[in-house]
Amino acid sequence: MKRITLLMAAIVCLAISVMAEVNEDQTLSPELWKQGVATCAHYTAHGRGFGKKIEEIHRQFPQGYTLDNLNEVYSKQGRRWESIYNEFKAKENTGGTIKDLEALVTPQIWKLAEPEINNFIETPPVFTVDSPAQPAEQQTDGQQVDGEQNQAQAGDAAAQPAKVEGQGFTCPANLPLWLGILGSLLGLWALLTALSNRGKIKELRRTFARELERTNANLQEFSTDAADQMKALSIRLTGKSLRDREEISYIDPVEEPVMEEEEMPAEPVEEEINPVEPVQEEQEEVVEEEEGEVMNLFMSRPDENDDFTRVSDTFEPGNSIYVLTTFDGTHGTFEIIDKPEVHRFALMMPAENLIRACSGNAIQIPSGTRIVTDRAGEAEFIDGRWHVVVKAIIHYEG
Repeated sequence: MKRITLLMAAIVCLAISVMAEVNEDQTLSPELWKQGVATCAHYTAHGRGFGKKIEEIHRQFPQGYTLDNLNEVYSKQGRRWESIYNEFKAKENTGGTIKDLEALVTPQIWKLAEPEINNFIETPPVFTVDSPAQPAEQQTDGQQVDGEQNQAQAGDAAAQPAKVEGQGFTCPANLPLWLGILGSLLGLWALLTALSNRGKIKELRRTFARELERTNANLQEFSTDAADQMKALSIRLTGKSLRDREEISYIDPVEEPVMEEEEMPAEPVEEEINPVEPVQEEQEEVVEEEEGEVMNLFMSRPDENDDFTRVSDTFEPGNSIYVLTTFDGTHGTFEIIDKPEVHRFALMMPAENLIRACSGNAIQIPSGTRIVTDRAGEAEFIDGRWHVVVKAIIHYEG
């Protein structure tokens, strides 16, 4: 839009410069030059105190006037007019530009004559003049143009557009007016366009500023949340590391106390041997009964509440990670399924698949390809879900 505005301004400047060049530097036609000389002579007489009002001259010569027409009006003024007439008569057939006309009079007289000259140059009057090639000596002071011949020639002149003879080209006399109007319209259009687009640009800037401010606020909030989450994660990892160390310490071998044998008398020992045999048979029956009710369940990873999310009676590749063994359906022990494909699947995301159900030394960083269960974990069936009560202890190998 700035380019369009600059282009319009350049066009306006060009039009003004062309108008000024045509008005000041272009040679006037003989008719316009004579009219200009007569106008300068009239305002010179007016400046010396005996000139008539220009309105009276226009009423007397509605189709334009020349120096000879003014001679008819001011001839009674005697030598005062005669000196002005002779001075400007010598310049009547020389021709020239508006600047040349300005040089004929004083600056004060030119200020009075300039509006009149510009007026008839833009709208040239129609009148009859002699050919500029005819010498001035052949004209008599008493010569007058016949009224009918003047009207006929005026009609012919009116039928033809007035022209200004330029140096190298010919253009209509009202070209500067049209160029000025065109330049003014273009400048006005450029100004209105710039003003309308200025409001749009301001609105776009305000919208962009609001969006930028909103984005900065979102980024600041995201940065704060990320920092808080990283801090919380660091605290959780530190706490889990301490708990894992404590749990690992639990697996140290514990020395069982050595029971001292008591000396038993020989006779009562033989009597007590007989009742021991049925007790052993009852214990064997209970163990066989319990072993007959064992149940294995295959489970996926726990959720954020430490509940196993998926439980199945059969192994499901891509889902099953743990196998839980239970005898009563309410309490059981679990461990990692000892299969290579399960280990690969679990180690892809140890933080999601292992940390909620297992503990160990740096298990969040997979450093092997095989998972070994050092101690089985414990789970209880609560509200329809198997909940991790004690985490399993694992480590990586290979």
